Amino acid sequence: MLASFAVGPGALDNTRATSPNAFDSGVGCLNDLCQAEGVFLDMRDGAWGLALERTSHTAREFWAFAQGRRRLIRVAPALPSEPDNDEEWLWEAQAVHPNHPCRAIIAHDGLATQYGDTPVVVSIERLNSAAWWRERSPSMEVPRSTSAYLKALGLVLRHANLLMFIDANIDPCARNYDEFPQLLLAAGTSHSRPSVQIHRASWRRRRGENVVQPLAQWVEDFAAWGHRLARAGRRADVFLWEDVHDRYLVSDMVAINLPYGFDVGRGSAPPTTWSRLGRKDQERLQREYEPGCRLRRFVNQFSIGAE
Repeated sequence: MLASFAVGPGALDNTRATSPNAFDSGVGCLNDLCQAEGVFLDMRDGAWGLALERTSHTAREFWAFAQGRRRLIRVAPALPSEPDNDEEWLWEAQAVHPNHPCRAIIAHDGLATQYGDTPVVVSIERLNSAAWWRERSPSMEVPRSTSAYLKALGLVLRHANLLMFIDANIDPCARNYDEFPQLLLAAGTSHSRPSVQIHRASWRRRRGENVVQPLAQWVEDFAAWGHRLARAGRRADVFLWEDVHDRYLVSDMVAINLPYGFDVGRGSAPPTTWSRLGRKDQERLQREYEPGCRLRRFVNQFSIGAE
């Protein structure tokens, strides 16, 4: 649902553009990526961001825009020496690429032309003519398996500061949710742990009726998942609501609508289609699932995993 991009600082230097119109169009495409699926590598532990500050007013504006949308990911240096020019930044991006696969390495037009035989390198002035640009979509078909979920959500799970799993039926006692803890355990990195939240209904469906379950029973039911999280030094907060309708993954990076939620299909279950939501829906859902929100009735909460 998200894709990584590396951008050479020189791509945002208007003095290197073939024309003002071509530069403005390219920057517009870059901003469009940032509002949609784009995540940008802040290479060499933030040295890339410092290089943007020295490049141009446009570069500084883009960095601030991406930072404000939580679309910057710091990555460690890949080459021994600090890049000193545009080509060396491209070399750094190429060295980073194996561990942080990029949909594109974006350079100014002259440098991109020089590396025209390298498919991943693209000119900022020709972004909207790239094959992958024409195939962009806010939705994707996803097989209903945990391995497919982990692949589709990899960037979000690793780099979000907040993860809200919203699904009325998330249930440690249900066979189709047996593998759900794998998603919880994939959250964050060894250096960073996000706030993880599970939002579900306070009832279970039994014999065609919604039967409300007391808090103590929910705590007992989630205990086994809690033990798994605790062994990994992780925790999650479980929120119970009077009702939960649609199913989502909401983070501070992106919100995704998931019609079948996080359960796993069995046998020949058909794939599902996930849809990336806009910024307004992302912020609205974060507000709606705060306990103090009056739009839906909050029932109770508890924590599982490490203290």
